Parts: sequence; C-alpha cells; structure tokens
Amino acid sequence: MSSGRAKLSDLVVGVVVLLLLGTFSLAQLGRAQETANRVKCASNLRQIGQAILLYSNDNRGAYPRLVWDKNNPAPTWGTPYEGNDKLKAEPEPKTKDLFFPDKCDVAPKPNDVTAALYLLMRTQDITSGVFVCPSTGLTHFDFGGGKNNMMSWSNWPGKASLADHLSYSMNNPYVSKDVIGKGFKWNNTLGAEYAIAADMNPGVDALTTVNVNSPADQMRKVNSVNHGSDGQNILYGDGHVTWESMPFVGVKRDNIYTFGPSGQDVKEKGGDGIVGSPTTADDSVLLPTAKDLGVIDATGELTAEAKEHRAAALLAARPTTPAEQDAARNKLIGTFTRGGDTLTITTDKLTLTGGKSMTFGLKLAGIERTKAQVNLLSPDDPTSSTATLVIMFHPDGLGISGMTELEGDWKKE
Repeated sequence: MSSGRAKLSDLVVGVVVLLLLGTFSLAQLGRAQETANRVKCASNLRQIGQAILLYSNDNRGAYPRLVWDKNNPAPTWGTPYEGNDKLKAEPEPKTKDLFFPDKCDVAPKPNDVTAALYLLMRTQDITSGVFVCPSTGLTHFDFGGGKNNMMSWSNWPGKASLADHLSYSMNNPYVSKDVIGKGFKWNNTLGAEYAIAADMNPGVDALTTVNVNSPADQMRKVNSVNHGSDGQNILYGDGHVTWESMPFVGVKRDNIYTFGPSGQDVKEKGGDGIVGSPTTADDSVLLPTAKDLGVIDATGELTAEAKEHRAAALLAARPTTPAEQDAARNKLIGTFTRGGDTLTITTDKLTLTGGKSMTFGLKLAGIERTKAQVNLLSPDDPTSSTATLVIMFHPDGLGISGMTELEGDWKKE
C-alpha cells in the first residue's frame, strides 16, 4: 500500500513540475518576445522619423500637417470617415486634393493628427506595417483589400480602424495663433529633446495628477500600454529613438502625453489636460490616446479585444508545429478569385488568368500558421527566382504582397 501511495505522490509531483516548467517556458518566451518587440518597435519609430525628415526635405523644412484651424485648433483623428459610413476607398484622383475640403469629399477635417501621420504613407512610400508595434498584436492596414492601396484613402478610416491598425501617437501639430507667437515650430529645426512621436498615449486621467518626482509604481500607471506599461519608445526631433520608463522626457522634462506646463516648469502636476494642443514652443502633446480609441477602458485596463490581440501575438511567436504547417499548406493550395482574375496555386505552380495571364514555378521558402513565403520561378529558368511573395492566410482566402499583378486579397473558391 505504501508503495502505491509513493507512486501516486511521485506522479502528482511530476505533473506539478511539468506544469511549472511549462509555465516557466511560456513566461520565458513572453519576456524574450517582448525584448525583440521593443527593438522592432524602436525601428518602426525610427523609420517614421526618417519619413518625416524626407517629407520636410520636399516641403521647405515643414513636417507633415494638413488643414489647420488656428482660431480653434481642437485636435481630432480618423476624419473624414469617422461617423460617415458613405465614404469608402476611392481611386487616387478622388483623394489627391487633401488640402482642399471644398474640392475633395475625402479631405480630412481641420486639425486631424492621424491624417498628418497618414500623409507619410501617401508621400514617402512607407508601409502600413511600420505603424504597428508588434507587442500590441495589431494588424497592418490593408487599405480595404483588393486593388486598393494607400492612395485610396486620406486617413485611417475612423476610430475603429485606428484601434486595429495604429500603435503610435504623434505630436499634435495644430496650435493657436498665440502659441505660434510663442515660437512653436513643426519643422526640421526641432531639437533632440523634443518628442515628436512615441508608443501610444494611454490617455488615462492619472496623467495630469502624477508629477516628475512621482514614484515608479505611479509612473507605470501613466506609461503607454503597448509594452505592458513598463515604458515607451520615443522618437525625438533629431530622429533618434530611446526607451524611456516615464513620460516626463520632453524639453525640460515635459510630460509628452499632456498639454500645459509640467516637468521642470511645474513640478507639482503632470499637465493641464490630455487631449488638446501644445501651449508653448516646448510643449509636446502626443495623440491619439488609447482610451479615446477604446483600446483601454475607463479604469485604464485593456479591453477584451486588445487582450486577444496580444495573446494572438504571443501565440504567433511560438514555433510552428509540423501539424500547423500542414494545415497552412492546405490553406495555400487551391483556386482563388479577385474581380475577374483567377489564381490557381498547386504544390509547384502558380497560374494567373483573367486580365493578365501568367504562369510561374513555385518554391515554398517558409510557412507559418498565419503566412507563407514563396519564390516564383522563371518559366525559362526554373533555377532562377523572379519574385518573392508574402502570402497571409485570411479566413476566406489569401492576402498577397510582393508582386504588383498579384497584390491584394483573393477569395478561395
């Protein structure tokens, strides 16, 4: 009897140890992935900074900004699509007069912060994926699928789209005439201490009550939620990016997530408000906020949807099993349609028919749960690759990038 008890206890101990080891491994994976994500996030912001500088080179030093009401500079985002379901993706000629709302139905409304950020995609050829921090689990904006691209839109189409496809906040470039008189600038003369973009502003009320000398536990409550409130990557005026453990990192330790005096100017508070315009030449106010987009709730906690995004991102970081690879191959092979075009993919061939007909040999370069990478081989030289495609698996088909003729979403027959 004692021997049986010993075996049972050994089994229980073994199960507990396995569970603990499994939990430990998952925790290790999470930490390692977050470290990698912070590096990728910093790289994203650095690319945004380079795009802003390139934009300024083409615009006499000015940083991106659209229609501006200097008499009433209250900021907004997601316009003109927010609250207007009639506006959809349009051909490029209909979206070109973005600075003239009276001439263009899809011109953003005055003082739209995200429209200024979106302008970089329209002018500097950076991808929508650059605006997604990998820790958030968000997806890149696919511009509505099909043959749509960044030129089909003037902005991310409303708050729901921003919540799903944007991880960063940019300094609000729309200020009053009074602040212009105080020396406010939004151009390539900004210094290395001025914050121009960062992981998304949480938007929580505590931002105005903490101060530059608050303890670390209070600072965590006002950090961006992108990285579990540990801190945020911040892009500065000279293009460099650093990781900061608090938001009091602007000029004279200004709170970059609020407007009004803070930091060294007023050490007792974190600012006058959250959604507003800079009040001085040194004031950074990064918008939009996670709270206003519905990423976090009134208590500052992530919403259920935001938690699902992050859980999916962690799952995606786990190595793909052979069974999952087989399931992914089944999603890749078949017949797909897009408008009048038909795409047929087999284990070794890709054929396009319709408006343009093409046939390529196909070699699988890599496959995961959610995507595959394939090399298209020249019909004349099967050893030579003509293009590399990235193919995303959607619930009803594929999303393809890497070749103009195949770019977009395809529905499985």
